[in-house]
Formats: sequence, C-alpha cells, structure tokens
Amino acid sequence: MADLEFPRIVSRTRTRVSPWVELVEKGVQFGPEASPELYHCIAQDAYVGVLARTADGLIPIVRQYRPCVEQYTWELPAGTLDNGEAPEDAARRELLEETGFEADQMIYLGNFHPDTGRLQVDSHAFYGMIRQPASALLTESGMTARLVEHRELKRMIVEGEFRHQLHVAIYAAVLARGIALD
Repeated sequence: MADLEFPRIVSRTRTRVSPWVELVEKGVQFGPEASPELYHCIAQDAYVGVLARTADGLIPIVRQYRPCVEQYTWELPAGTLDNGEAPEDAARRELLEETGFEADQMIYLGNFHPDTGRLQVDSHAFYGMIRQPASALLTESGMTARLVEHRELKRMIVEGEFRHQLHVAIYAAVLARGIALD
C-alpha cells in the first residue's frame, strides 16, 4: 500500500513572471526514504481552441506574429479563459473576436495537457459549426484571417505551414471523432 503514497508533492512555490505566466517549483518525493527532487514547470490560465467549419465547408484560420517563435504563425481561433468564464463561452468569444463568426453549435472534444513535462495548463478543444455562409472575415487588430478548405488545411499541416502543435491536436481530435471536414 505504501507505493500508492509515492510519488508525492512535498513543496510548491509559485513565482508570477507576467500576467500570463507563473514559474512553479515542485519538490517531489519518490519514496519514503528519498530526498525531495525539484521540478519546474510553467503554469498558465486555461486555454481554448476551436476548429470551426462554415455551412459551405470552409475552416477559418488566423495568422499573427508570435514573439515566442519570432515569426507569423497560422492557427485556429484560440485564447485564454477570462476569470470565471466557462470554456465553451471562451471558445465562442475567441471565434467571434478573431474571425467574426458565431458558432451555432459547439462540440466539446476534451481537456488536454499540451506538454505534461513542462506546462501546467488545461487546454480545452472544441469543434464549432457555423451555419452562416462564408463572408468577409472580421479580425482583431494585428491579426489576419482566411477561410480554407479541409484539403488546404491538411496540406498546410503536412508541409509545415500550419505548425501550432496544440491546434494540430485539435484537428486530430476532430478526425478521431469521425467528424467529416469535407
């Protein structure tokens, strides 16, 4: 029964680095006689991403400059939850803010861990169905949006043009559920 007690967290220190990031140091004891070992991770507010599809089969994607990787990246509409906000409400808000589209229906794909060894963040994934026809996209400042067919998104992923791993995982979760994108 003693094996069920270990490993265990014996200490935890949080250091706020920015409004979006905390560095968390955890002391982990792996056995009754073991000295604690220190591990570090980055903690962030919960995150949402949504792969949406219009009634005419187009998928909105957005492009913005990401200082972390020092380049523009293509992504799905996404962002962090506001304080007290439900994940689905955040997904709907991000889709509207970043593309101008409203989803008639959202399917929850799950809560995923983007990197279990480095990041402490809940990542909620959604599939949204947009009933309105594709029209001019509205975006936030500093962001570009476009509508792509499924085959174009697939090509972008295969060729490394769409590289946001969390968003590729959302794409995979949609396909794993048998949701037709064509």
